[in-house]
Amino acid sequence: MKKEKPILDEKISVQDFKDFYWLKDELIKFCRKNGISYVGGKIEITNRIIEYLETGKITKPKTTRQKRLPKPTKPLTLETIIGVDYRSYKEKKEFLRSIIGKQFHFTIHLLDFFKQNAGKKTYGDIVAEWHKEQKLKNDPNFVKEIAPQFEYNNYIRDFTKANPNMTRKDAIKYWKLKKSIAGDNKYSEEDLELDR
Repeated sequence: MKKEKPILDEKISVQDFKDFYWLKDELIKFCRKNGISYVGGKIEITNRIIEYLETGKITKPKTTRQKRLPKPTKPLTLETIIGVDYRSYKEKKEFLRSIIGKQFHFTIHLLDFFKQNAGKKTYGDIVAEWHKEQKLKNDPNFVKEIAPQFEYNNYIRDFTKANPNMTRKDAIKYWKLKKSIAGDNKYSEEDLELDR
């Protein structure tokens, strides 16, 4: 027999909390009600709730301050070192479009590359990374990594790959069934039995 999804309140067991899929909005509502910080991504919020349910303690999110580089007075060039928060998004985008072309747009990977390499790499490195990413996207064997907190996206992709003759509507139907029961939210062949 399938276990019903419980109500997310302070009485929920840690195991029940872990066993079910929760929307970020549900997690935030729980945090607000219980005085828990809801700053950050879904994984961080989930971990704070688990700690609260296990110990009753409310932990504050860790804040890391990045070293700010001085505001430059010169225009961007390919030799300019990537800085932290000193250039507007628009200014960076316009510069990179002037080098790469109108097809340029920021991707999650490129934004992460900016963050990870502030103070270390140049805009020339950004251009090279953009071209590297585009080349990968054109490789038919390339599978873009989806961050673990995007369970829905991972499920839909895996379902579609495993069931090429089924529709996206089918994938969404099985996702809704899967997330309503206890257990992980990863696609498996057994999911096709959920509506029987």
